[in-house]
Amino acid sequence: MDFADLSPTYARGYQPGWPVEAEVKRARDALARADPLVPASGIRRLQARLAEPGFLLHAGDCAETFRDNTRTSVAKRVSLLHAMSDAIEAKSGRPVVMVGRIAGQYAKPRSAPTEHRTGITLPSYFGDAVNDTDFSAAGRTPDPWNLVRAHEHSKKTLSHLEGSGVFASHEALLLDYEQPQTRRSADEGRVYDHSAHLLWIGERTRSLTGDHVDFAAGIANPIAVKIGPGATPAALMGLHAVLNPENLPGRLAFIFRMGRHRAYDLAYAMLSRIMAEGWTDRVICDPMHGNTVVSPAGLKTRVVAAIEAETREFFSACNDTGVTPGGIHLEVSGDDVSECVPARVDDTYLAINYRSACDPRLNPEQASYLAQLVGELLVSHRHFVQREEMTASRR
Repeated sequence: MDFADLSPTYARGYQPGWPVEAEVKRARDALARADPLVPASGIRRLQARLAEPGFLLHAGDCAETFRDNTRTSVAKRVSLLHAMSDAIEAKSGRPVVMVGRIAGQYAKPRSAPTEHRTGITLPSYFGDAVNDTDFSAAGRTPDPWNLVRAHEHSKKTLSHLEGSGVFASHEALLLDYEQPQTRRSADEGRVYDHSAHLLWIGERTRSLTGDHVDFAAGIANPIAVKIGPGATPAALMGLHAVLNPENLPGRLAFIFRMGRHRAYDLAYAMLSRIMAEGWTDRVICDPMHGNTVVSPAGLKTRVVAAIEAETREFFSACNDTGVTPGGIHLEVSGDDVSECVPARVDDTYLAINYRSACDPRLNPEQASYLAQLVGELLVSHRHFVQREEMTASRR
């Protein structure tokens, strides 16, 4: 196929350029016949948990891969989520809801539809649900049957998650994957996307006139939306009006990913509007996606010190507006990877064990440090709220 033809398709909602449309229909039909990955009862249970004051720990792989979908790998990721949750609860006394980037995070939007290496142009890697990391024409050609393979691997992962207390989530990027798994509940008539408990919309696909927001508005799952530095309070108003018009607790969350340099000012403006409007929407800090840099050797990385700085700025903005911090969104690995650097970019350190198929992840030591920090910041916020309540009672 002519890979140059991918650009127009990719521009329309970051969807892959499937080479044979008839095969896409067959793959969609197979997904429509497949058993639901998660039941409506589990989705409702998560929404009920999110409607309560607990803190959301939303963490996991940047991009899951089929090859790493083993019982051991899943167990490591679940163990890390539990360790982080325990650390936050022990420090803050606040209950934690664990939602993994797991059992479906097989697709990634990319900044460019194609990748260039040594004079060769091929499609970018869009996640295992689309194509392969192998830089070859065969590996990078989008294959719609990978959507079915993603469903099969997600089912396998969920079998390992049974009884773990971790809910599943992924970015609702590939509509050819999400739409066939969307069904109306026979007992209550609501429409659910059975591919995950929680779905989120990315910064690139959150347009109010886009297909992704339209899709999310029609399902009853909890929904999150990534909010980057280009967003405005007016954009939040539009998203709230479309995705949570009834202002239901547990329905909608905004995940702020601003970058450490502007994190406080941008979050403060958004949080002030949320407070003024009286919305029940949860606010979550993603201190990673706005702090990605490229090393001299060309590897994407993130500096833990920058991640910590944005986390602190987010909590400060919550304190100063009176909005309760609702969660943290992190990309983490259960393995001892060397993808995020402690304080400065160091290619020697990155070369030790850089394994991510896409973006850099925190290793267990780094993730545990962030969890401890979050617990401490939650204590500070709790005291702030208590002081305000005491002040108000004296008036």
